[in-house]
Amino acid sequence: MKKIFMPWRKAAKIFLIFTVFMFAAISLVPIYWMFTTSLKETGATMRMPPEFFPSNATLASYRKLIASNYPVLRWLANSLAISFLTVAISLPISAMMGYSFAKKRYPLRNILFLIILATMMLPKQVSLIPLFISIRNMGLVNNYLGAALPLAAWPFGVFMLRQFMRTIPDSIIDAASIDGASELYIFIMIILPLSAPALACFAIFMFMAAWSDFMWQLIVLRNMNMWTTNIGISVISKVQVGGATVVDYSLSMAASCLAAIPIIILFFSFQKYFVKGIVMGALKD
Repeated sequence: MKKIFMPWRKAAKIFLIFTVFMFAAISLVPIYWMFTTSLKETGATMRMPPEFFPSNATLASYRKLIASNYPVLRWLANSLAISFLTVAISLPISAMMGYSFAKKRYPLRNILFLIILATMMLPKQVSLIPLFISIRNMGLVNNYLGAALPLAAWPFGVFMLRQFMRTIPDSIIDAASIDGASELYIFIMIILPLSAPALACFAIFMFMAAWSDFMWQLIVLRNMNMWTTNIGISVISKVQVGGATVVDYSLSMAASCLAAIPIIILFFSFQKYFVKGIVMGALKD
């Protein structure tokens, strides 16, 4: 019986590998198209049928981008500053909330946790007006902190860290309490080191969320020197041709390639944490 099922198992494994390879290849098509479009001449980006391989590859769009009067490097620095600031603010807040929901017992704990999870289902546009009013009243419009604060308590981060911290044995916390350790000492010296993989994964996801944000940054950042790369790309790609405003897709894709470099480096440097994050996000009680 075992010999009969062996060929089927091998065929199923080959089919699975082929399917995963095809999906991986398809997912790389947008990146390939972005890069090849940045190497095309401005007029070649709209040709029909489209060119999958640039016939006359050129770096003119990159030279135009660097030589432009727009502060492109400043935009890139702003994106990095806001992303790192968002991680620095949200990491301790989400860690404390996750620890509270995972290891503490108090009335309405589960109901409060469900309410936090329910906020994940709300469209982001619903909270834009009250968020902007709050940020404006605090005087944080056109400020790094104003761009970073709305992501400070990300519900998904609270959920992910809570799920991981539930796997930490209660006996470790009880032993530290018997030895006279304070609650703050237990959290900083025991819980956080044991949760390092989850914290690293959460930091990566939060960095990506802040880096790819557009709508909120467009609302709260008014000065051109405070813009991020996402806002800058949306502006710099529009050019005037014969009195009409058109999109220079080659220039837009060149700017997008430069903006994607930090995320690509981040992904390949911490790839294993992405996998851990997906697994942790799938855990259930």
